[in-house]
Amino acid sequence: MKNTLSDRLNYLTTLAEERSVTRAAARLFISQPALTAFLNRTEEELGARLFDRSTTPMRITEAGAYYLSELEKICIMQDRLHQELADFSASDPELRLNIGIGRNRGSIWLSSVMPELNHLYPDMKLTIFEDRDINMLDKVLNGVLDVAVVETYAYHSDLHYLRLPSEQYLFITSRENPRIAAYKDMPSTPDTPLDIPAESLADDLFICPSVKGRMNRQTQWMCSTYNFQPKRTLFLSSGMTAYRMAVNGMGLTFQNAAYASFVKTKEEPLFIMPGGKATQHTVFALFKGGSTTHLQQDFMRILHERMSLAIYGTTTPMEYM
Repeated sequence: MKNTLSDRLNYLTTLAEERSVTRAAARLFISQPALTAFLNRTEEELGARLFDRSTTPMRITEAGAYYLSELEKICIMQDRLHQELADFSASDPELRLNIGIGRNRGSIWLSSVMPELNHLYPDMKLTIFEDRDINMLDKVLNGVLDVAVVETYAYHSDLHYLRLPSEQYLFITSRENPRIAAYKDMPSTPDTPLDIPAESLADDLFICPSVKGRMNRQTQWMCSTYNFQPKRTLFLSSGMTAYRMAVNGMGLTFQNAAYASFVKTKEEPLFIMPGGKATQHTVFALFKGGSTTHLQQDFMRILHERMSLAIYGTTTPMEYM
């Protein structure tokens, strides 16, 4: 009997469905003693009883159901990994692009970049790795990533840096928010946010980035700086979800103003910043020194253009460091 992970999944799934070693063995075209020996070895290896064989028909245990569910996930990941490795071997390096970008930043910018890039390179093999900024530098150095789009970086002599337009972060809520009804009809853009005392919004539900991470620390710093102490807080890992909820009337969030350019919402956003000026987050595209493919160059060029147009309303010169 074979005992690869996929074989193991097949044997255990058949046992769970047939609820009988005899019927499962017949369906698998193996002998009953061989299947019984497989089940005994597997349970001994795992140190857990996968099936209760004291009943007729036998039934899968809670541990068995959990193991079967997790084993299926592992087999799917293994199959996908084998396929991706095969694609790496078969694809033209000039048409392969591995991008690293944070999930929230990627949800804003990649949707505007990829249609043009795909038009230029319809045969490209694109892989997007969503990760924290701090984890991506080594992946660029090790060749896992061709380009990483990050907010923070440490200088390294083997890396080159393209400075991208600075993103604007500020407090965002719905223009229909009843707590600021007096400001409802006043002009409000990311460049000219309303200068409203933050404490006037303290009763709102504050929709905050996840409990850990850079954005959470930045948000805490902003709240402390402006003496803003929200009474109710909802933690989310998705910046886009936080933006949608705030603009659709559920409360207030501190987020990237670029969401307003790409995310359609039922209500109109109101941009607020005590002092009347958004905080700027500088973004870089990191790539390894040496030759870069035309695909890499065009990705960075299009990304720079899309960010410039959304943030400044015009294109700006590309600045390499």
